[in-house]
Amino acid sequence: MLPGFLICLLLALAVLAPLSAAAEEEYYDDGESYEEETEFIPEAYYDPIQSNLTEGWPQGPAVQAGGAIVMDMDTGTVLYAKNVDQTFYPASITKIMTALVAIENGDLNKVISCSELVYDIEEGSSHLGIAPGEEVTLEQALYGLMLESANDLAMAIAVEIGGSIDGFANMMNEKAAQMGCTNTHFVNPHGLHNENHYTTAADMAKIAAAAYANPVFRKICSTVEYSIPPTNTTEETRYLLNHHRMLQHSSEFYREYCTGGKTGYTSDAWNTLVTFGEMNDLRLVCVVLRGNGAYRNYDETAALMEYGFVNFVHTSLLGEIPRPTFYQLLGHNYPAGNTAIEMNEKLMQPALQVVSDAVVTIPSYAHRDELKASSVGEGRLEFTYHGWHLGEAQIAVTPIPTDISFKYEAYRNMEEVLKSAEERKKEREILETGEKAAASIAKFCTDTVAQAKQYVEQNPLTAALIGGFLLLILLILLVILILRCTRESRIVRRRAQEEKQRRKNAEEIEKKSAIEIEQELRAAMEAENRRRQAEEAKRKEQQRIENELAENEKIVDQYVNRK
Repeated sequence: MLPGFLICLLLALAVLAPLSAAAEEEYYDDGESYEEETEFIPEAYYDPIQSNLTEGWPQGPAVQAGGAIVMDMDTGTVLYAKNVDQTFYPASITKIMTALVAIENGDLNKVISCSELVYDIEEGSSHLGIAPGEEVTLEQALYGLMLESANDLAMAIAVEIGGSIDGFANMMNEKAAQMGCTNTHFVNPHGLHNENHYTTAADMAKIAAAAYANPVFRKICSTVEYSIPPTNTTEETRYLLNHHRMLQHSSEFYREYCTGGKTGYTSDAWNTLVTFGEMNDLRLVCVVLRGNGAYRNYDETAALMEYGFVNFVHTSLLGEIPRPTFYQLLGHNYPAGNTAIEMNEKLMQPALQVVSDAVVTIPSYAHRDELKASSVGEGRLEFTYHGWHLGEAQIAVTPIPTDISFKYEAYRNMEEVLKSAEERKKEREILETGEKAAASIAKFCTDTVAQAKQYVEQNPLTAALIGGFLLLILLILLVILILRCTRESRIVRRRAQEEKQRRKNAEEIEKKSAIEIEQELRAAMEAENRRRQAEEAKRKEQQRIENELAENEKIVDQYVNRK
């Protein structure tokens, strides 16, 4: 009996051992390492957190990951940054780019016939056991890729979309360049280790945000469970479970705000993790590279995401951007006189308009006057907070109305024949005032002369004194009259010069191109920025002096109290 029992036991172990090993491989290499974590603390834990160095910026938590970033996917504002431009191996989070390229270039309903390349992966790496010649749809392959981190399906997708692994890798790199990634290079669709396969936290955040913007990807990465029905070579249904534990309700790491993500692990990359989340009107992505264990990655990701949701809000800066009118660009704060009205009232509209609503993410306690807008060329404005980049907005020049030239020319021709009613009225008032003054003076002089003649004959000495006094008064009146007439003449000449300058400015508007007007605006905006910076520096200096005075008064009070 005993030998028979031992034989049965050995046979059972022989049958169950491969299944157990296969299960262990998938558990280990599903994009994460679940080996028992130790108290080992990597040197990267002590690396500076760039975002924490910004004045007034919320202080983010320290993490053991080599690189980490939290970014607002709607505004592109980076909320947390640690070694974001340092290159790391991404491991299976590579599959985010794989999925995005496949979705954009493939047909989800198309059936893929898997080739022998599905076996061309490292032994023990995660897979679904796809056989050469097995047929699945591209959509089913994408679910297997993202939920189970299936490397065999990654190979099948790459060959289907790119024609070859190298061809698909080129498509991935081209897409990364289009997104503005500067330190990323892919050589395969799955992320298994290769020295030439690397990325950064900043680049990976851009890739993840672009993928999340795609509704198909967003649906796949947020799915917790999915099944692939029997295929032409497999009679069993494959049941898939998303390995991102912040999505799993039964997991201790579950977070309600988590809406998807991707795990990754190789011995060279360590643990990597990308997580999407939505809460408080914010949509954030967190990327953790070279993490010190899967469990710690989840803890650090939760801390980083919650740091973002608690400390930041959206704000629209559209109303804060100065938008001068065409008159202001020409040195006039308002349209004055009939000439401006006759030219075109449309010149009172802003010369610039913001193409997109300038929304950025700022600390919840930040003040508007702490935000700065500056031109960065190519019709773009950059917004910063104490030097920290918040985002950019496109600006464009509003076209000058085409009917301005015709109306102005017609009015200018009319001016050659007749002056404006307002100027003629002013001139008439000046003439009437002068005529009345002259008549009054003439009458006064006549009466004065007659009376003086009689008085002089009777009182020669007294008359001489009075005559001298009257002459002095007459001289004073003449001086006042001359000054008044001179002042009115200056006003008429100044208005004539202003009218001439307005006509000249209008001619310059007709000659200038939109680019030249935009350049003038940029110069005006830069001058305004310098003025504001000077005022801010003056305000801070005044505040410093007031603080010093307050401190001195406090010291004096303390001294007096001791006395």
